[in-house]
Amino acid sequence: MHRTFMILAVFLMLTGMDLPQDPPVPVPKPEQSTETPESKVRSPAMREQASPDQSPGPLPDISAPADSETGLASCEAELRKLGVTYERLEPLSGENGCGINTPYAVTKIASSVVLRPATQLRCETALALAQWVGTVVIPATSALPGDVSLNAINHGSAYVCRRRNNRATGKLSEHSIGNAIDIVNYEFAGRKPLGISPRSGDGNFEEAFQRAVRAGGCLHFTTVLGPGANASHDNHLHLDIAKRNHGYRLCQ
Repeated sequence: MHRTFMILAVFLMLTGMDLPQDPPVPVPKPEQSTETPESKVRSPAMREQASPDQSPGPLPDISAPADSETGLASCEAELRKLGVTYERLEPLSGENGCGINTPYAVTKIASSVVLRPATQLRCETALALAQWVGTVVIPATSALPGDVSLNAINHGSAYVCRRRNNRATGKLSEHSIGNAIDIVNYEFAGRKPLGISPRSGDGNFEEAFQRAVRAGGCLHFTTVLGPGANASHDNHLHLDIAKRNHGYRLCQ
């Protein structure tokens, strides 16, 4: 082997060629990004933060369903059966169709469950809420460890004339006509309060309770939005009774 190398070296010298002095250095590859295509797309919250100078335009129009005295009497009868404490209020009126023809203030959403703060809701919305509490939330509470009972439900907003998700543009929210309520936490006797928050993967009773009442909400409301639907719903459960074609329900 040594003799062969020597012969090759002499040959190269005679032909005027140079032996390589150092082995070639490999060119480093560019660092591979761990960013996925999905992570390159900015979230709605990021897009909103990126344009803080965006000024609100004029409010669009929204139409509130008409309430008949016959329908209201039937609704009130159902509320009483469910142990709801309520008061019929004077009509509310706002811009571009915002308002409630016959708003209701609900102080107890079940015989032993307080609803706070003060509410201004359509009777149909209050009835859906009472049915959800009675058939879903209270039974789910009984499955929590220990001797636990539901005392109160706190909300973040009921009637308010604004756009969806508090954005500067877009359609008016169902809150604008008393069709929606945002639940922020539950208070119990026998355990600490339970607030709405992203709990996916926690694997505990708190996550199980939140999943159960959220899923059960779709049986009584046509819209249920909570943590994971988008960033604006990470701290509350949005419930509304919007009417859609073919009875479609949006549960996210």
